[in-house]
Amino acid sequence: MKLKIAVLVKQVPDHEAMVQVKSEQELEIEDRYVCSFFDEIAVEAALNIEKNHPDAELFALSAGGKRSIDALRRAIAMGIDQVVHLGDESLEASDSNYTAQVLVARLRILQPDLVICGKQAGDDDYAAVGPMVAELLDIPHISGAVSLDTNPDLNMVNVGCEREGEIWYLESGFPLLISAEKGLAEPHVPVVTRVMKAMKANIQNIPLNELELHGNKPQGRIHRIRYVEPPSRPEVIMMQKPFPENISELVNYLQEKGILS
Repeated sequence: MKLKIAVLVKQVPDHEAMVQVKSEQELEIEDRYVCSFFDEIAVEAALNIEKNHPDAELFALSAGGKRSIDALRRAIAMGIDQVVHLGDESLEASDSNYTAQVLVARLRILQPDLVICGKQAGDDDYAAVGPMVAELLDIPHISGAVSLDTNPDLNMVNVGCEREGEIWYLESGFPLLISAEKGLAEPHVPVVTRVMKAMKANIQNIPLNELELHGNKPQGRIHRIRYVEPPSRPEVIMMQKPFPENISELVNYLQEKGILS
């Protein structure tokens, strides 16, 4: 059996990027973006499968605006040659459900045996798109995978996932969607030649009107009402004495403030 593997990737703000509330409906984000961390793990996991099954066919998909192309370039730099960009800037205002529908519209055509995505995006942390894609495709889904062993000849995959401090091992046939947890694979640093190839790659875009979305609109089911700045942190008071003397210092301070009687 020749495996066909799809990897879902997303471009997100760098965790060190500055994010401020510009207005009730808009954020001001520093122009520092990266491929979502867990999605890079998913890409590496797909590449590891290809090492054991050289005839496997890999491709990466991303739904969103122009920044999504950078996530696909990262996938190319890491080793995936077939990539497709879905949609346009209108998807920036969509919810997870609509994004999943866009991805599924293309996945139904590609018919992958295995879909791999990150367990959650590095921006909103919803962890929703992967399970929604599986539900819309009507295929099994295993979340938080930390190990993966595929056997195409037996139409079988064995997945280890972390649950409440334990590793549970689950078996499934194909097709299947798994979401990658930290530990499933270690993303490698792309070599310069692959980075150059990624920068020069002509990435295919499929607009929304060419996808079978059955009249659904980008706004989806969830609507942002407003953005609000998080409350400012209260002043931090540091006890000056070393442990354990600072315990009595802390108790005295709390008594002075009337917190302890």
